[in-house]
Amino acid sequence: MTKSITDKTYVLCLIGGDRFFLNESEYEKVKNAIVLGNKYIELEDAFIATNQVTKILHHADYESAERIKRGDYKCRNCDNWIPRGMQCGYCKN
Repeated sequence: MTKSITDKTYVLCLIGGDRFFLNESEYEKVKNAIVLGNKYIELEDAFIATNQVTKILHHADYESAERIKRGDYKCRNCDNWIPRGMQCGYCKN
């Protein structure tokens, strides 16, 4: 497995939980299609119905939402993410 830096900075969330990771140009394409009222978007060799789109998030906002959904929380003192059922080991709170 190779690790590489990606330019995918947005997440397109669909009804049913499917998601596509988008770069800046794909984000603009999707945003414009929704604003113009197009019924479908062609993206990564797939046609997506615009009425299936629930939200488009920046990756940082998406990551925070996923962590909260898993039960993780942010320490109020040091701002680090703490897994569910654990206490902060960074600032001892």
